[in-house]
Amino acid sequence: MVAITPACGFVTTTGAFIIGVLAGVIPYLACTWLKPKLGYDDALDTFGVHAVGGTLGAVLTGVLARNSANANLATNLKDYVTDSLLQPLVWEQLKAVGITLAISLLGTLIITYTVKYTVGLRPSEEEETVGLDISEHGEEAYHG
Repeated sequence: MVAITPACGFVTTTGAFIIGVLAGVIPYLACTWLKPKLGYDDALDTFGVHAVGGTLGAVLTGVLARNSANANLATNLKDYVTDSLLQPLVWEQLKAVGITLAISLLGTLIITYTVKYTVGLRPSEEEETVGLDISEHGEEAYHG
């Protein structure tokens, strides 16, 4: 879903099929191979699914956008959408992905360090030992 969203209305059914197949494989590999390889903490696989899948979809939109899918492309983006695989729109999409990643990284760093130096990022060792359900909420989530 996250990979086809940028391409909705801009790719043909063939392009949507290609994106669908790659969106099933690439984010899966990011979650099952890349995450253990790099060792980052992502319990919900948001990076593997949303960052990798969204980036894949954005770049493939540049590769697979066709005038036949949306007549508006022939009018308003005629200089960017062609029938070749390396059409000018690919480079514009890559620039947009780069800017998005830079802003996201900067925003994440600002938020992370603000939280770290105000309330802290991690619970104390004692709170972890007791359990966050009890130390943070005053009750057990699971009995037994």
